[in-house]
Amino acid sequence: KPHAVTITKGPQGFGFNVRGQIDEGGQLRSINGSLYAPLQHISNVVEGGPAHVAGVLTGDRILEVNGQNVEGESHSSVIELIKSNMDVLKMVLLSVPAKENDRLDGEAVSYTSDEELEHKSVEISIPSVSQREESGKSVSYYNVYLEGSFLISHRYNEFHRLHVDLKNKFPYIVFPRFPGKWPLKLSQAQLDKRHQELEHWLKQVCSVTQLFDHFYVQDFLGLVGKKREERVDSAPDNADVKVMLPNNTSLCVNIPTEAYVKQLIEAVCTKLNIPLHFAPHFTIFKRYDGDELPVPCMPSEKPNNLLVNNHNERNKLKLSFRKVPLSPEVEENMLEDAAALEILYNQAVSDYNSGLFDSTGKEIELNRTNHATTQADFVRVAQRCPDYNGVAFPHCACNSRTDGHVILSVSRDHITIQACSNSGEKEDQVKKFSWAHVTQHSEGDGKFSFTITKGTSVRKIELTSPHASYMNYCFQLVLDT
Repeated sequence: KPHAVTITKGPQGFGFNVRGQIDEGGQLRSINGSLYAPLQHISNVVEGGPAHVAGVLTGDRILEVNGQNVEGESHSSVIELIKSNMDVLKMVLLSVPAKENDRLDGEAVSYTSDEELEHKSVEISIPSVSQREESGKSVSYYNVYLEGSFLISHRYNEFHRLHVDLKNKFPYIVFPRFPGKWPLKLSQAQLDKRHQELEHWLKQVCSVTQLFDHFYVQDFLGLVGKKREERVDSAPDNADVKVMLPNNTSLCVNIPTEAYVKQLIEAVCTKLNIPLHFAPHFTIFKRYDGDELPVPCMPSEKPNNLLVNNHNERNKLKLSFRKVPLSPEVEENMLEDAAALEILYNQAVSDYNSGLFDSTGKEIELNRTNHATTQADFVRVAQRCPDYNGVAFPHCACNSRTDGHVILSVSRDHITIQACSNSGEKEDQVKKFSWAHVTQHSEGDGKFSFTITKGTSVRKIELTSPHASYMNYCFQLVLDT
């Protein structure tokens, strides 16, 4: 059964070594009849040392360190927790019979040597992939960045060669899983998976000091014999950019690394066979995992730079291709083109399923026309729904309310201000304004304001929101067309 131990640090440390997987996660394993995620374990106990006195045994599995569960944690994470305590270390251990210990060691797939590996924090990433023409074929190159600056580009085969060289040089380390070769041409989903797995593999390798500082890795990164600031390698001139479509599928297009949003929109339209004269009616939205609302990219933004500068495993930035709030006349023309219709239909279906427009009284018609053969009919029914083509912003502070927030919604028909609590719970008070009464609008310093003029009555409404620029963008779309 699990048992707690308290170890008081001695002159030579705590008196034990830890062995375990470099990577985190992994399959559950049965230990003493119970299932556990992969566990770090005690690989050696110094006789007469503090751990030996506390009753720690070689082979003990570590369940907790200083009150924190460490099932499935990486070697570096557990070592960091152990070292974070200056004098007294508390652990929950699971002792196993010698026979069970041998079985678990035999099942392990990524254990380090008994010597303690040193770990370091290295901000290395592969935020983008470029394409190069070689012998008449397009070849993918993975662009490696260190601390946000471009280092070097490598093919998959060069990563694989490094993996093999490191395994031969460090036989006592079983490395994180390396993405395998595929005998056939890879699909976009398989390419995306390979990209993610290569980046994860490189991060794990570079997190081990002995590996990152070795000639093989330094040479692979192009750092041998020169300081980073002395490098003259130029950044790649193109990159693959993935955008999400309204039907939740993704599309990958190759654009110049310095391309602006307009060029990405045109590249997507070209790949989807949408006529380029419709391109101004689409835009690229950006959204981080967890964001309430996707926001349109500004014309001055460069999509590849956005992805590189905001490359974060925990909170990834995603780009999506969507129509802008269109006038009925423009949308009607687009319904005549099959490729453009596909986007309009899928976006209308997505908005309908998400409740972004009021479908009251239209449910039967919408459900009847929600079919591949009646896409245009579905869009036309959706067009007759209130708030179709609209945007509802997250709740925010308003100058007219001192004890709550408001929700701003805009559509082609009108502007709506819905009273709500500070946490966003809707209240009964609702105000609607006609676009004809909007005489001024502006944004700046995280605030958006617009003026409603009715005869001699002039009212200025000011909202404080991180989406102030998007609010102003929506007002421009309606009032300028």
